[in-house]
Amino acid sequence: MQNVAPYGIRNDEDLRAFIDSVKAYPLWRGLQPMGTGWSKNLSKELIACADYVLLDPQTIKKGNSYGDTLEVWEHDCYIPDAEAFMEVNMAHYLSILENDERMDILGWPLYLPPCIARDYYKLWTEKRMDRIISAAKSRGVAIEINDLAHTPHREFILMAKAAGLKFAFGSDTRDYRTGRLDYCRQIASECGLTDADLWRPNRVISAD
Repeated sequence: MQNVAPYGIRNDEDLRAFIDSVKAYPLWRGLQPMGTGWSKNLSKELIACADYVLLDPQTIKKGNSYGDTLEVWEHDCYIPDAEAFMEVNMAHYLSILENDERMDILGWPLYLPPCIARDYYKLWTEKRMDRIISAAKSRGVAIEINDLAHTPHREFILMAKAAGLKFAFGSDTRDYRTGRLDYCRQIASECGLTDADLWRPNRVISAD
């Protein structure tokens, strides 16, 4: 998986080079845009060569009352008002899920900035979770279970499963930890997920 971003894939030339660099290997080719509007500089034909597109809601423009662009995974992400942030955060989630650009998987679901993470179960109300699940279901978007972030939690997974959503395991590490997926396996077992609950790209790959 490669980022569609100023430091990653920026245009058709970059995307073609990425596809060419991995086409000899038995793996799925993924794109990870960093926000909406990512496809404007890319051709539909080349985007179609990707096996999946994963978007996450981690970068929020004007995410607080100071107008900061928030990168929610950073420890210095500043949230002066948690409830006000959640309103902005929910609007951001829906802008991604209700967008007409290609999207197959919602990444890093329900992750909160470190400064408010202690209130995770208070801030992620059933109403908010249900809105995300409904928006994902309307587009057929799968939910990533993220090994690095340890999200989402059991209640959300069970709600999403009951709604008929599919799941994908992800590490977001790109290093020696990539294949571990301990949290993914643990929470999937606790929630009774089976092979039938997992999302897969259409293209069949073989190690032969």
